[in-house]
Amino acid sequence: MGNLQPDLALRYANVRYFPNVNGARNCYTLRSLKPGGKYYVRAVFGYGNYDRLNSPPTFDLYVGANYWTTVRIVNGSRAYVFDTIAMLSSSSGADYLQVCLVNKGSGNPFISGLDLRPLHPELYPDSSEAQSLVLLSFFRDDTVGFGFNRYHFGIDYQHFRYPDDPYDRIWQRYQNVSTWTVPGSASGVVVKNPPYDTYDVPSAVMLSASTPLNASATMEIVWSSDLSMDVDADTNLLLLLYFAEVEANASRQFDVLLDSNVTLAAAFSPSYLLTTVVRGTARGLGPHSISLVPTSSSNLPPVISAMEIYLVRPRNESATSSADEFNSTVVSCMEYSFILIEERVFFSATAVMSVQKKYSVKKNWEGDPCSPAAFAWDGLNCSYSPPGPQRIIALYLPSSGLIGEIDPSFGQLTLLQNLNLSHNNLSGPIPDFLGRVTSLILLVDNNPYLCVNDTCNSSPSKNKLAQGLGLGLGLGVPVVILVAAVAVFIR
Repeated sequence: MGNLQPDLALRYANVRYFPNVNGARNCYTLRSLKPGGKYYVRAVFGYGNYDRLNSPPTFDLYVGANYWTTVRIVNGSRAYVFDTIAMLSSSSGADYLQVCLVNKGSGNPFISGLDLRPLHPELYPDSSEAQSLVLLSFFRDDTVGFGFNRYHFGIDYQHFRYPDDPYDRIWQRYQNVSTWTVPGSASGVVVKNPPYDTYDVPSAVMLSASTPLNASATMEIVWSSDLSMDVDADTNLLLLLYFAEVEANASRQFDVLLDSNVTLAAAFSPSYLLTTVVRGTARGLGPHSISLVPTSSSNLPPVISAMEIYLVRPRNESATSSADEFNSTVVSCMEYSFILIEERVFFSATAVMSVQKKYSVKKNWEGDPCSPAAFAWDGLNCSYSPPGPQRIIALYLPSSGLIGEIDPSFGQLTLLQNLNLSHNNLSGPIPDFLGRVTSLILLVDNNPYLCVNDTCNSSPSKNKLAQGLGLGLGLGVPVVILVAAVAVFIR
């Protein structure tokens, strides 16, 4: 990794790469999260010619079932940082988030680091279950070098991050502008955020401000998307500009304009030591400009502390449900005694992931089981009925080397219509919990150690029901009829 910039952190000198075929998906699953929670996700990449091919790859990045960005390594010696703010679905019930790398046939995907941090749910209100925010990269002056894609306007080439920023957002200096200077401020002062604030910018960032040397000068901030970002004419952008007055007894007033003709704020005067956010929206690659134009009544030039610009990324794909939920009454007929049981059954995506782990299933089982449809797991059929979450309705695992008892996770796939477990090495009784999955056709033939409750014994030769008869299931008999043989009835 000797071809990386020498000032980069050690994490960029390491990679995990995934040599696989075009279209393959490799995923990291980040667990123990809060359904409906909001999270800050960062993925970092340092190519550094680790493979000695001098051929930087291009591949796609997904958060869950939804497209995040395309990683285009334009300069192999530079590190690339991609930040997104995503919200977990509350309707699917998922308590995990997956980050997936997808091979596009242009080199092996790789990654150097992956970060996840919880956000307060009221922060960045434009990030929701319907859309995520992707931090934009900008074309940069050569003196900026490695960019973190979020800017303060101080004069020092200093990055602000944790512990100054509790969420470890990385604030990089914008660039060197010879006609700008630092406004005067007293030592030891703190810029506070208002009670209704939804961005929580650190005081250290807000104090790192710039202002023109000439009191009547306009501040121009020109920007456009980095070549590594996939921005087209229809891409929606969210602009967040952060202001605070840091000079005591100052009198300044200015207009905030987008592309010279859209007024984001008129006759604006920042509050003393209090953060004010000016929001705006733009569309397309650019170049775009932000103009801070002093009014005739202003005694001082404009001032600005920081800015962020995000791509607004619609979340068009629904995740596979983790909550196939229904209330049912199950009447269990065991030795002619009837017991009434109320069942509340959960889990679909979580259940099939448990099946994968239990039996070490060797398939393309990475990422969301059903979404997007192009990456759906082999051996699954899903129902796609937007806007709700996807549901698993069929699972085919014949001749898959399954060993051991039928795992309880199968019973949590409550909307299954077909389950094929034939030609494996499953053992033990056919579990009663499969009787709770209504309208299920179950195939379990050619599992020599599988049996029905009272016929179970250690001799596979006596378990004829699971071999020759196949529990009637090889004939495609619904599980309602099968379960009648083991004394469980569904109403």
